[in-house]
Amino acid sequence: MRGGRWRPSPLATVIALIVAAATVLGFVLTNRSVQAQNEALLRSDTTQAAGYVSSIVSGLGSTLQALASGINANGGSPVAFEVQAGQLSQGEFTFVLARKTGARYVVLAAVGPGFESAQVLGPGVTSALDQATSTIRPGLVDFNGRSTTAGLAIGPPAVPSGLGLYEQLVIDPFVATKATEAAPFHSLMAAVYGSRTPRQDQLVLANTRSLPLKGATSEAPVAVGSANWWLVAAARSPLAGGFPNAAPYVILAIGLSLALATGITVEALVRRQRYATRLVAVRTAELQASQDALVHGERLSALGEMASTIGHELRNPLGAVLNALFMVRHELQDALTPEAEHFLVMAEEQSARAVTISENVLGFVRQREPALAPLDLGEVVDDVLEATPTPPGVNVTVNTAHLEVKADRDQLTQVLANLVTNAYQAMPQGGTLTIEAGTQDHHAELTVADSGGGVDPAVLDRIFDPFFTTKATGTGLGLAIVSRIVEAHGGRVTFENRRRGGAVITVRLPLEPTMGPAVGSDQEA
Repeated sequence: MRGGRWRPSPLATVIALIVAAATVLGFVLTNRSVQAQNEALLRSDTTQAAGYVSSIVSGLGSTLQALASGINANGGSPVAFEVQAGQLSQGEFTFVLARKTGARYVVLAAVGPGFESAQVLGPGVTSALDQATSTIRPGLVDFNGRSTTAGLAIGPPAVPSGLGLYEQLVIDPFVATKATEAAPFHSLMAAVYGSRTPRQDQLVLANTRSLPLKGATSEAPVAVGSANWWLVAAARSPLAGGFPNAAPYVILAIGLSLALATGITVEALVRRQRYATRLVAVRTAELQASQDALVHGERLSALGEMASTIGHELRNPLGAVLNALFMVRHELQDALTPEAEHFLVMAEEQSARAVTISENVLGFVRQREPALAPLDLGEVVDDVLEATPTPPGVNVTVNTAHLEVKADRDQLTQVLANLVTNAYQAMPQGGTLTIEAGTQDHHAELTVADSGGGVDPAVLDRIFDPFFTTKATGTGLGLAIVSRIVEAHGGRVTFENRRRGGAVITVRLPLEPTMGPAVGSDQEA
């Protein structure tokens, strides 16, 4: 303070301006949000009001359809029409039975005011009858400043060919009716027009004389048989309520007050605390990611070395065993007893299985970049299903439209073969295998779903880990290889249990793939 005058420091001024600017921004955003809410509520109420009016008009149309049914039954007899229409006509309702003569319609019989027998109908009614079918068609709408004349038409095959049935009513559009007194109109000023454009001469109903409506309005079609009337509405008061509409101004007042009251020390401490918290979170995340990557790399390295050693050490002895079994079979030939044959086949099958496991373990540690080329995903699915026998009791459903992706055909075939085989093994008592393919968010999506027992949720997060398996005879490498192949293509694979039983695996591949890490070349399911 100098010379008896107090001057805020530059820092205090800057902070106050920042808070004030944030407050103004908050005011603008909140005000927009409230206006959007008001508009959404107005659209919703307008749609409800239009639906209610449509239901009322449908009631009028049902009367016309009932009359048409009687006319069709008695062959279009004018006398029978007058009897039936006389029972239905009330007040200002008029029913007209007309026959088309040349380009115009001539009245055969009329019940109610406004028409008489042998009268040639005007262009508006004629146009409605020409367009009418067995579905109700809105006819002439005319507001003369005091009352509205509106009509509905129905034609063949609801009535005999060459005939038309027309229903006309004359109402005061501003008099409260069952429609305009309904709940949807309580909060709205609304008007129903017979045309898409809200023209005064096309007014059907209104609950306000302040037409045309001013300010924010909403429109909704009123279904009238095969065509529409249109309802235009404006809110009588803000639909979101008083407090939400006042909230932006409350925020503005409080925010500006806080801007004046914000202290340099408090603001500096808050900013420092936020910065320190973010910094600690970032550093912690970086350290955790580095540690996870290191542990994962060391684990995979150890697994790879072990797998390579075991695979190489087992390959030669197993080959020798298979050769020895072949020689035994060759030497004994016809001297083999059924019991000896059974044990010899068992030995051959188990030895071959051990060889397959050994080769699969070696395949897991081999690295090969995908050789990308355009291919039809549906063709790959067909090839895999043809090469993989379907177990008894399993139904296969395929829905793969023509879908071209860039991928390594051999590796993609291996992925699908593993998933199909796993699905078969999950349904030992039979079931349904469903394979579907499509595109979403610039990705090709392939899903393989079975109706088996699914997987225990407790182990779902380990399902793609190498050497992890829930099978008594599995190696735990199938899904691990699937994951590596898909990731090498720049994609992602997910596994989830279905609510109605079974499991579904989804493979997502980018339509323009980005190369990931190299993958193993061969693997069993």
